Amino acid sequence: MEFKNLFVVYDPTQSEQPALERAAAITEQAEAAIHLYACIHEDTAQPEDGSKKERQLVDSQRETLNKAVTLLRSRGVSVTTEVEWDKDWYSAVVRASLRTEADLVLKSSYPHSVRERVLKRTSDWTLIRGCQCPVLLVKQSEQRDISKVLAAIDIRDESKSYEQLNEHIIGFSKRIMESNKAELHFINAFDRLRAVPDRNALVKSCGVEANRVHIRMGEPEDVIVNGAKELDASLVVVGNSARSGLSAVINGNTVERVLDKLECDVLSMP
Repeated sequence: MEFKNLFVVYDPTQSEQPALERAAAITEQAEAAIHLYACIHEDTAQPEDGSKKERQLVDSQRETLNKAVTLLRSRGVSVTTEVEWDKDWYSAVVRASLRTEADLVLKSSYPHSVRERVLKRTSDWTLIRGCQCPVLLVKQSEQRDISKVLAAIDIRDESKSYEQLNEHIIGFSKRIMESNKAELHFINAFDRLRAVPDRNALVKSCGVEANRVHIRMGEPEDVIVNGAKELDASLVVVGNSARSGLSAVINGNTVERVLDKLECDVLSMP
């Protein structure tokens, strides 16, 4: 999985743009192009002036984006910018990421309460479910080296979809380890004694030292969060189970349940 096309969501409501900073750091490690995207909307008081006002706001936002990437362009990084006008910016981001064939979507993520995550559709929620590529939810504006990576996998589920997801997570995590000289750990949760994963099989699948493979009993989100905090992980990689419908509203995906409990970046793998 090569991340050549980085799709960065620009937040017009914030002065700092952690996602753009993280994308810039990625381009220092590997050759990649950045597409900086913003979606804006504002109710206009006078309908007859709506189109003119819309054009003015779009032009102003486009100028802001171009200023934000001036330094990147001076370094020779390939950067394009785009501004769209859409009230439903969550869905607009997903459509734009598909249209531009993004390899990775980066978005700044801010804390939400459990109630907000469950009862209200958030932008993180929409991107995790709607994007067909990995989504990196960036938590901190301060640049932090990727020194420790914790990747969550599940070898108990033998379905083809989970097997492929595990392969994607393992392969991607190893690439991070090689490119950033990061310390890579894997973690697998189980909920009952009869479901204890085979440690030897897990170590073999992951291809790392046995002491970097962690098998713990408990709910996946608790196991992942506790493991990340103990390791002081700078990045947590979690598979997106693509749960939909009522189950998604009530339970959510594991990546959504750990997002607000972690201070580090979270990568959702489809």
